[in-house]
Order: sequence, then C-alpha cells, then structure tokens
Amino acid sequence: MVEGAELNQDVQIWNVASGYTLYKILTPLIEMDKLVKISIYGTETIEASQVTPPEVKIGARIEAIKRLVDSILMVIENSKFALKKDNKINLEQLELRTRAVSQVTDAICTKTYDARNNYEELTINEIHFKTCLDELRKIKQELSTPLITLIFPSSEEIDLAHIKEQLVMGG
Repeated sequence: MVEGAELNQDVQIWNVASGYTLYKILTPLIEMDKLVKISIYGTETIEASQVTPPEVKIGARIEAIKRLVDSILMVIENSKFALKKDNKINLEQLELRTRAVSQVTDAICTKTYDARNNYEELTINEIHFKTCLDELRKIKQELSTPLITLIFPSSEEIDLAHIKEQLVMGG
C-alpha cells in the first residue's frame, strides 16, 4: 500500500509541475520564437507580410522586441525559484543581460511628428535594433541550459519509467 501512495504522490507532483512548466515556461518560450520573427520581418507569416503596410510592420517590429524582453524576464521570474544554485546563478546572469538590453531599447527607434499633416513617423535605427535583437536571441538560446532540469526532470527527481511501470502493473 505504501508503494501505491508513493506512486500517487509522484504522479500528482509530476502533473502539477508539468502544467506549471507548460503554462509558465514552455508557452512563453514558444511565444519568443514568434516575437523574434515579428522583430525581424514585421509580421509572423509570409502571407501577412504581403498585405501589411510598411509603417505597420515598423510598429510591430518595435513592439515585438519590447515584448521579447518582457517574455524573457517572465520566464526567468517564473523559473528562478525552482532551480538549484548553479542554474539559478546562470539565470541571474541572463536576467542582468536582458535588463541591460531593456535599458537601451528606447534608442531602437525615433518618432518624428509632422504637425502640418498631423502625421507621426517611426524610424528604426537598424544597427542598434539588430544589436539588441542579436543579444536577446543569444540570451533566449542560453536560457534553455538552466531550464533543462525544469523542462526535462532528471530521473532522480521523478522516475517516469517507474511511474509508468507501476500504472501498468496496477499499483
């Protein structure tokens, strides 16, 4: 009976951790890929690119890079508590780098306003924009290393094969 209770507890812990990881970590990581595409092209798809006006694409690119910063910080904040010391230190370094990029994102574009025509124009400083985006992409790539233990728990923490075996054998 003790083995069955242990199995039930392992399954419940895994189910909760799995849901949290999916919603708070994996979903934003997938969203980051979309934001990178929008940052580069101004739209997520080729079809949308064909019908989206250039000025809308510029605004979307700027918004996407700012959201990318927020998404990276959100994943870090949602993960930090569950990591061991070495991975937590790595995550904190990535957080510092992300916050440094965040502090200079205002310089990625300039707004000019033509009062006579009541028209506001956004212009992207492509060199600065690319530098920021490249750093954010590196951070996003490096983020997977400390998160690997949350996404794929080690067999020491939860033995999925053991849980499956117990379920098949009837507890």
